[in-house]
Amino acid sequence: MATIQFKALGKKSPVNLNLRFFHNKINCYAKSNIFINLNDWNTKTNKVKPSANVKIKDSVNNKIKNMSEFIMEQFVLDFNIGSQIDTNWLIKNVNQFYNKPTGDSDYNHYFTPFISKYIEESKTRINLKTGKKIANKTIANYNITLSKIENYEAKLGRKLRIEEINLNFHERFTSKLKLEDKLSNTSIEKFISQIKSFIKEAKLRGCKTSADIESKKFTFKKDETIDTFLNIDEINIIFNFDLSNNPNYDKVRNLLIIGVWTGLRISDLKRINDFNKTTNRIKILSTEKTNSSVEIPIHPQVKKILEKCNYVLPKITEQKFNKDVKKICELAGINDEILGYIKDPVTNRKVKDIYPKWKLISSHTCRRSFVSNHYGKLDDKTIMAITTHKSHSQFMDYVKTSSTQHAQNLENYWKDNQ
Repeated sequence: MATIQFKALGKKSPVNLNLRFFHNKINCYAKSNIFINLNDWNTKTNKVKPSANVKIKDSVNNKIKNMSEFIMEQFVLDFNIGSQIDTNWLIKNVNQFYNKPTGDSDYNHYFTPFISKYIEESKTRINLKTGKKIANKTIANYNITLSKIENYEAKLGRKLRIEEINLNFHERFTSKLKLEDKLSNTSIEKFISQIKSFIKEAKLRGCKTSADIESKKFTFKKDETIDTFLNIDEINIIFNFDLSNNPNYDKVRNLLIIGVWTGLRISDLKRINDFNKTTNRIKILSTEKTNSSVEIPIHPQVKKILEKCNYVLPKITEQKFNKDVKKICELAGINDEILGYIKDPVTNRKVKDIYPKWKLISSHTCRRSFVSNHYGKLDDKTIMAITTHKSHSQFMDYVKTSSTQHAQNLENYWKDNQ
């Protein structure tokens, strides 16, 4: 049977009680960090003297009892899985009892080491919602967040403990991102959201965390979302625009038209050839992001494109798609002046301004166009079944109406009510 002993080996008060743990051939020692005056300790019985001050006696006896129970529990757990039980093990468990880190790389106590470990585990972790490995893009986002926190620590001059991720950290960290790094509100909100996810995971793993993480103040207001979509008239213009003299643009235009009439994400649009396509349906067993099965009716424009291409479409990268669709829309005259964001290549920051619409078209336009053009004409559940949105709030983020349309609606209302 495993045994724990506490002994006073020093000769000066207060003495740090020595902890001995032994079981069969296991025999290891560590400082308990339980201090007591020698006059209050019986070296023969290795117990607090009955004559000791009541508060001292209760305090020391409780620490001895609690530490003994903690170490015995850890021994049962670790011994059963074949862990090395030695002096280092004992010291580590004494530190854990006091919630004391073993060093600034201790991922149970320090935030950036915890994130680094979580990232490493994520490389082989399965997303429980999709049943697939964590996407490389997700891991890349984890690393970006980690680098921002490491930069903040460098300015601070020390590593942050996990429980220090509180509202005080939030105030100073967001101030640095906004005033020094000059990030947009949307970017800052993404970092804060990711940090909250890390802390919640740390809490699940038994790490000490701050209750501030649950506060409504531990967030950040995103910039106003201004997303571009193509209305049906504009889609018809692009569909009918003659690109016979530019086969490459014609192929990209075909994918754009399929995108706006299917609502597919670019990750699924890029693998359109892998799906089962009949004369009236596109059947997908598993979408890339949500692992959902979906059956999409084929719009007449999509049918003409599929027949023209003999149901085989070109493969293209998202970068090339985003570049070419802008040029195609420019050639087709999609040049209404609208509000939007474009990244400044010098500052690498998005600039809000009025731009010709073609400059704001990208792969995301397809999905927003599909939702916006069908919203109010079909019930939301039907549209969500095609787009595979899991929540109505996410779905509503894709519903877009231009300021021109709002103005036209008001003009029509006034005319009808004169």
